[in-house]
Amino acid sequence: MATQVRETSVVSTTRRGRVWVVPNGRTVGLFAVLLAMCYAGASQSNGAAYLLCFVLVGLAFVSLVHAWANLRGLSVTVEAIPPVFVGEDVQVPVFVAATNHRPHFGIRVTAERGDAPLRDARIDPRTPSRIEAHFPAQRRGRHRRLNLEIASDYPLGFFTARQLLTVAQDYYIYPAPRGTAPCPRTLAPTRQPREGTRHEGDDFGGTRMWRQGESQRHIDWKAAARNPVLLTKQWSGEVDEILQFDWARLPGLDPEARLCQLAKWIVTAEHGFETYELRLPNRLVRASRGDKHYHECLRALAEFAEPAIEPSP
Repeated sequence: MATQVRETSVVSTTRRGRVWVVPNGRTVGLFAVLLAMCYAGASQSNGAAYLLCFVLVGLAFVSLVHAWANLRGLSVTVEAIPPVFVGEDVQVPVFVAATNHRPHFGIRVTAERGDAPLRDARIDPRTPSRIEAHFPAQRRGRHRRLNLEIASDYPLGFFTARQLLTVAQDYYIYPAPRGTAPCPRTLAPTRQPREGTRHEGDDFGGTRMWRQGESQRHIDWKAAARNPVLLTKQWSGEVDEILQFDWARLPGLDPEARLCQLAKWIVTAEHGFETYELRLPNRLVRASRGDKHYHECLRALAEFAEPAIEPSP
């Protein structure tokens, strides 16, 4: 349901920790096999069992070193994290590149509280790989920090190499759009140009560039024959219908339920190409519409903190 916008600029600050190599479930199995071989060699004086045991120990140590080296020389870049609603999955776009001109194998990137990816990635030295980390959006708000983990079981899987990444980037989780209250409608005076069909009493208010996804019925096709740029007609009238989404119109609901109802009204209005404004106790987002206005309103809901009530004397 969310209309997601991905920023073109990358403004993430990533702080990387040390690479650690830790045992995993396969390490326990390897240790059990080595104990069995040592017991067989000692009880039966079997030199072959000893030899095989020492070979496996050597392979295990070589695997440990290669697992550590496999995470060295990687460059991690995190793009802007698109906003989501509570209950959806936050998608973290991560680009991993090799800086030491050699391939890296079995790389996976996970977020805290997130699930492991379905498959591990190979990082080619010539082409960065895009990996998406997912985790559930549980708490609304403006979040400023995210912890990621880059890990690999390469080459033999006996050990897991891990490195923690701390990403300093703002991302938003909007309140879940739900509620049953009817959408309020108010006729309010406006002098702003309005797109759409001309009505009696309306004056021509000029044109603007047509945006992708808007109705093509309002395009000035005569101008399009002279200009390759598509333009949309705008009309200005005495009154225009503005939807006023007011916090005060939802008495009897707790704060989170009010935010969810306001979010539903905003989503419904935006999908219906309506003009709307948002009124909160500590903020007013004036009437408009479009993707920028839509996210401005939802960000105001995500950041909302109910003002403290002064105690009566």
